[in-house]
Amino acid sequence: MAHRPIPPHGTDARYKGTRTGNRPPCRCPRCTRAHRQADLQRELRRQRGERNLVPIEEVLPHVKMLRASGMSQTLIARQAGVSQAVISYITTGRNKTVQAEKARRILAVQPRRFDGNAERPALGSTRRIRALYSLGHSRADISALSGLSKASISALADGRWKILDNKAATALANAYRQLALKRGTSWKNERRAAAEGWHGPLAWDDIDDPNEQPDTAGVVRLAKRPKAAIDLTLVARRTAQGRSAEEIAAEIGCHKRSIVRARRRAEMEVAA
Repeated sequence: MAHRPIPPHGTDARYKGTRTGNRPPCRCPRCTRAHRQADLQRELRRQRGERNLVPIEEVLPHVKMLRASGMSQTLIARQAGVSQAVISYITTGRNKTVQAEKARRILAVQPRRFDGNAERPALGSTRRIRALYSLGHSRADISALSGLSKASISALADGRWKILDNKAATALANAYRQLALKRGTSWKNERRAAAEGWHGPLAWDDIDDPNEQPDTAGVVRLAKRPKAAIDLTLVARRTAQGRSAEEIAAEIGCHKRSIVRARRRAEMEVAA
């Protein structure tokens, strides 16, 4: 179990210790002086009409909003510069007030600001991969740009991952920006996305917002690829040259199966 770090000497927190007695109060000259200065600052704020303590009702809705955006209590505390216990006590209602300065820092934290040490909801990453599938991008294309393995991309597309570390999510978002404006070559992924009802990039305003619904009204869909014209004479000539069906398909711009069927038609015409 991780323990909270002990405040350094010369601080009001070190002077007070903890309520549970796990860390006894310190009465050294430095801590005593820090406590007196803190008391003076509190009195000055009181005289100016400023509050030293803020009811948690003024902070709790903001903390709930941050949590709903996928931020953990630890991440909120880290960005606010307070201990995780402060956020926990606000959430559980253990404390009824919070120090005004801590409340100000907590209220300044913005939602979905994930740093390099944080985990984040995988929903946005799942939506990105599904949107790229709808454009016909393959796992190999996404993997090459994001650095994620093909297995990881499949797991995200299937919705099997609920949490993703920020480094991987950021890499995937960068790959998404590069691929979202062009078509891919995977007809399988494109057909799967259509069957599953997955939406393309233009359907999302904020793809990371868990409360957002895809907007398909007025979405401009890219035109379907025209079917490649299969030249039976060319197929027969390339086959005679020893070219494989995959190689001929890549040259013409169609699927391997189309070449296999074209070969059969060519053989039937010769036979006739």
